[in-house]
Amino acid sequence: MQTNRAYRLILPLALSTAATLAIAYMKPAEISAARELFNNNGCASCHEISGKSAGSALRDVSKRYKGKRVDAELATRIREGSIGRWGNDEAHPPMGVLDPEEAKLLANWVLSGAP
Repeated sequence: MQTNRAYRLILPLALSTAATLAIAYMKPAEISAARELFNNNGCASCHEISGKSAGSALRDVSKRYKGKRVDAELATRIREGSIGRWGNDEAHPPMGVLDPEEAKLLANWVLSGAP
């Protein structure tokens, strides 16, 4: 009986970890392309990887949504803009210059901790 109890405790943890890793994994070429998008589209003027500036730190965004499937939602917010997501009136301007696939790549990069 003790073995069954251990499986009931360990199995959800293992599945959760696997799902998080599947969301977070990016190929080196994708990481490079996302960094280039970040640097070439003005993102760095408001966001830092780990420090707070005009916008939220990318690693704070990653921590906030860890294990949650929000990549499509975040990509939409990047492209269309948003306001007040961090408990204040901080606004993210629309970045419509990015096509949907670029915004999704950038969102995945942010959610993976901006490696």
